[in-house]
Amino acid sequence: MRWIRVGIVAVFLLAASAAGLAGGLARGGEQAAPHEVTPSPPPELTATAEIRRSFIEPGVVAIAVTNHGPAPVRVLGVELLSDSFAPLGPQPFDATVPPSANPRDLLTDYGAARCPHGVDSTAAPSSVVLDVATDDGAVHEVAAELPHPNGTLDRLLKEACTAQFLTRTVEVELGELTPAEDGTLDGTLIARPVGGAAVEVTEVRGSVLFDITAAELPGRTVGLHFDAHRCEGHAVGDAKQPFAFTAWIAVDGAEPAAAPIPVGEAHRRALYAMLDERCGHTGD
Repeated sequence: MRWIRVGIVAVFLLAASAAGLAGGLARGGEQAAPHEVTPSPPPELTATAEIRRSFIEPGVVAIAVTNHGPAPVRVLGVELLSDSFAPLGPQPFDATVPPSANPRDLLTDYGAARCPHGVDSTAAPSSVVLDVATDDGAVHEVAAELPHPNGTLDRLLKEACTAQFLTRTVEVELGELTPAEDGTLDGTLIARPVGGAAVEVTEVRGSVLFDITAAELPGRTVGLHFDAHRCEGHAVGDAKQPFAFTAWIAVDGAEPAAAPIPVGEAHRRALYAMLDERCGHTGD
């Protein structure tokens, strides 16, 4: 009888233990159930296209993003969508845009211009797609329409379409640069027509570091005189486009259009040497 009672007690204890374990697991499961977190909504962002001539290179536009929300966002990618420029796909970024009325510039490449109306083409309605992460780690895709009509994109498109037109109609060449007695440089700019067009150089312009004086304007062959424009160390060191020289060329009597003056490696060496001499930096 004693062994029977022991067996009954053991079965009772085993059943009680199992029940307690089951209850514990049930309570533990309830406590361990993941807390549902409501995903953050997409941030409220707007964008405009801007030209920052002081630091932008050709083929780049500043997409100015304004964050109208309460918390900063991290921009992971930007894509410009426009029928006026060839698509380049999303471009990676790692930039924080804080909540502010002041936008954050994101320097974004744009593709080759599409010019259905030649140099008179205007930019189609355009937008940007922003891949952004919010402070809870969620990643959102935000589409922001750019203002239309868009003066910035119109200007960039006109410049690019004009460059395409000039490439088809004229060849621009900068001849050898030779030192003058005062240490400045002399050269010749030649505009050669392509396909029989009548071309004339009507104006030339230097850069942030170099002045250009032109003689014999207008003409297909123009004498140029180069001198130092600025000598401050910060200006020389910070210049992004020291050789961004421009010529205005009239084709078949039409309104002159701007074209870059090509500057080869030999030209660059001569210009920098002249800058050093004229600015008194020879011994630096």
